[in-house]
Amino acid sequence: MTPSNLHPYHPWAIDHSREASADHPRHYRAAILCRYRVARDGAAQWVASIKRAPRDRAQTAALPAHLGPDAAVAHLIGRLGLGWRALPCAGSVDGGETYCYVAELGEGGEALGLAAGERAALALEACRALEAAAAGGATAEALALPVALARMATGTDRPRPLITGAVDRGGGVAVIDHLAREVCRMPDTLSIAGALACMAAAGWPLSPAATATARRHAEICGAEPSPQGVAIALEALGGCPAVISTLRGQGVAQ
Repeated sequence: MTPSNLHPYHPWAIDHSREASADHPRHYRAAILCRYRVARDGAAQWVASIKRAPRDRAQTAALPAHLGPDAAVAHLIGRLGLGWRALPCAGSVDGGETYCYVAELGEGGEALGLAAGERAALALEACRALEAAAAGGATAEALALPVALARMATGTDRPRPLITGAVDRGGGVAVIDHLAREVCRMPDTLSIAGALACMAAAGWPLSPAATATARRHAEICGAEPSPQGVAIALEALGGCPAVISTLRGQGVAQ
């Protein structure tokens, strides 16, 4: 299944003002259903199941009811050798007999957002940014990021992604945010520092650590941000199509 890049509590989540998609959800990921049932011998069970495609036969695992639905889901994940974990927050499909467990997007980041709330993660990033600003002299420019993060953490402003790093992934460089979500994918011709430099050039907010990495691209490599990479970053930010087109016409990413 195609994984979603959106956090479950993303500000673009569906509400009464959103247009419905034509024939399927705009964003979805793999999930496990866990149902309560009574077997023929009278034993109560939780049965976890997953399907990889609509016409596939469901793969299942059952455990005694007293162990609970979480245990049944964990048992199925282990039995199938799946490379992901289920989020620690299941949806109740029918009020108590069927639950839907959705696959976690990243290594711990999204689980942190669900357990403590995304604002808690933003508050932590605000503290880190304030510490970095204080170490550098706490100028008005340096304080802009911690203030913006604090506004998001306290609910004064809506949460937006903070770029915290990048990782090599699947033939490209995945740029990630404060909840380990993939914001965009840069070509593998770019280094991690080069990818972050492109994000900064496009106007994305970067954490102090990510900013330091991006600066090394210019200070050590003596290179300018790749126009192709800036175009990708700008497109992910929702920038001007004309500017994006111009950047893409300036040559191949370096």
